[in-house]
Amino acid sequence: MSQSATDLILYKKTEVLLHEVYPVLKNFPKAEKFALCQEIKQAFYSLLKYIMLANNVKSKRRLYQEEADAYIKLLLVLFSVAKKQKYLSQKKHLYFQTKILELGKLLGGWMRA
Repeated sequence: MSQSATDLILYKKTEVLLHEVYPVLKNFPKAEKFALCQEIKQAFYSLLKYIMLANNVKSKRRLYQEEADAYIKLLLVLFSVAKKQKYLSQKKHLYFQTKILELGKLLGGWMRA
């Protein structure tokens, strides 16, 4: 029997990371509220959506896993942009980069399973 998406470690870790990101985004400049901040949040929401879809729609699992992988890569790019714009410290950037790469490893393991 397949476990629900909310039981998946990948889903849980993504959700936890999203909650860690919210307070950080509040410190971004107001000009970025509807730009970079929104893109980061949307990428997280899409990642969660594709994890759920990959878990529940067996016939398209690989497609949805690849979509999730693309959003993980997008998050890495968005956090890199935030660091280059000096919205994130080197320490925070490294922390989020490490956590996002961990999500990528979990997804990669799931894709190989």
